[in-house]
Amino acid sequence: MLCKQISLIAILSLLILFSNMAFAQSDFYVFGAFSTTDSDLVLSDLTGVNDSDNGFSLGAGYAVTPNFSLEAAYQDFGSPNGGSDCPPEFFCLVIPVSTKADITGLSLSLVGNLPITDKFDLYGKIGLVGWDIDFSGISTAFDDSGEDFLFGAGLRLSIDDHWKAFVEYQKLDLDLKTASIGIGYKF
Repeated sequence: MLCKQISLIAILSLLILFSNMAFAQSDFYVFGAFSTTDSDLVLSDLTGVNDSDNGFSLGAGYAVTPNFSLEAAYQDFGSPNGGSDCPPEFFCLVIPVSTKADITGLSLSLVGNLPITDKFDLYGKIGLVGWDIDFSGISTAFDDSGEDFLFGAGLRLSIDDHWKAFVEYQKLDLDLKTASIGIGYKF
């Protein structure tokens, strides 16, 4: 829980910093998105989290060139559920257990933009995400954390010179897949 609070404070600080700097530079932007995340996390041979849930992301970025940006984001991947599962070829004496995983992360990504028309851009991203998972519902609750690669692609619509809308698909090596819809503001 402390990691979540520190992560949220860090991303909010970055957003405030980027917002203040943005008035001097027009290459800074902020964004927010709602998402749905599919997870396939394995906790042990018989227990895992294989579900989907809704989440959100908040972030900021800097356009280094018209075609490349750097982004930092806080991501809440939701709280997917899971449970114990006995493979059909085994006779298990396992009591079914319901599990829940609260998943959050901080990411840093390089984004490449490919303009299609005046209004539409395709983009791809690659980056690193530091994640934190709080498992509950098993015999003892525990936390896990780590870092993984992040890959993504999306389509962005320029509403005007400042506002952008986007759809995005993102995959983490952690076996998380996220589909998002969001909006951004370029200063």
